[in-house]
Amino acid sequence: MKRFTLDRRTMLRGMVGGAAVALALPPLEAMFNGNGTAYANGGELPRRFVTWFFGNGVALVDPYDPQNHKLRWTPPDQGPNYTLTPQLAPLAGVKEYCSVVSNLQVRAKHPEVRGHHTGVSGFFSGYPYIKLDAMNANYSSKFGGPSIDQVAAGFIGGETFLPSVQLRVSKRVITSEGPTLQYLSHKGPDQPLPAIQSPQEAYEKLFNGFVPPDDPSKPLRLGALDAIGEDVKRLQMRVGHSDKIRLDAHLASIAQIEKQIQALAPECAPPPAPGQTNDDQGGKEPLDEVNQVMSDLLVLAFHCDITRVASVQYTGSVGYTVFHMLGQTQGHHDLSHDANANDQIDAATIKTMEAFAYLLQRLKDTPEGDGNLLDNA
Repeated sequence: MKRFTLDRRTMLRGMVGGAAVALALPPLEAMFNGNGTAYANGGELPRRFVTWFFGNGVALVDPYDPQNHKLRWTPPDQGPNYTLTPQLAPLAGVKEYCSVVSNLQVRAKHPEVRGHHTGVSGFFSGYPYIKLDAMNANYSSKFGGPSIDQVAAGFIGGETFLPSVQLRVSKRVITSEGPTLQYLSHKGPDQPLPAIQSPQEAYEKLFNGFVPPDDPSKPLRLGALDAIGEDVKRLQMRVGHSDKIRLDAHLASIAQIEKQIQALAPECAPPPAPGQTNDDQGGKEPLDEVNQVMSDLLVLAFHCDITRVASVQYTGSVGYTVFHMLGQTQGHHDLSHDANANDQIDAATIKTMEAFAYLLQRLKDTPEGDGNLLDNA
């Protein structure tokens, strides 16, 4: 019997409210060759590139035992069996995918060395930052060249619907010191790419591009599953058992994300004054919830090959994120300048690594070919 195959860009189609709906499929066995190492049409499995950033540094040594210089971040040994330090412990489930690089120097320096500006621009672009008129701010700058994710997008972004996507979790980013600290992705010195900080907006950009942005019937934007119901039934009758399971899981993931998005505030409030906690949800940012939804959306976008390049700004450089779930009340940047607050910085770093680990684990748990998405990222 001839093996049933699908093109990797097959879409489920339908109609909702008079509008055409197209929903991308995850990679199914029918799309791959017999070995699961390439697509059935001979194409290689896609590679993804992600930058994931958190600001203000880490507590390098144990705040309770600084005299002995017990390491909290950098592993004390090298090689594949390196020891995870307390701050890196959340990465245990994906340790085999993680390499920790230490003792780096950012040599792409502007003559005026400014820690945050130098580090972010130099590390993510390889260019010294360009100084701007600070006006009433402490300092201001822009990137001197494209960020590394946009260099990657220049090579592989043309293969997908979206060349790249920019996401943000915490809204507490500084906006007064120029594009360098406000944005993570830059096409060039004068082309910063604002990050999406609303899960609803991210969902619409990634999955509901067929709906006009000014459509007054906004509830229809979350009706994609109903619209493609008949196409789903036809496909389920043709694919094998394993593909049916993957298809069901894919549709269930989309349905769950729709519920999560509807449960969150539809839009994020503007950043408050530095150091204050005044959010649109009881004065507190829903960091855990937003990180989970954004990570799930990104994994689905990769799985459906909607994009292959992304940047995620978990917290900002000179950001004033408050880790309220840890009992903290001060902004993270203020704490990072307080020698007596290393224990709070330490706890915030562990929480941050838990957020990072969630994305990596989701990628690892998503099959692709004979491996998983994390194998191809």
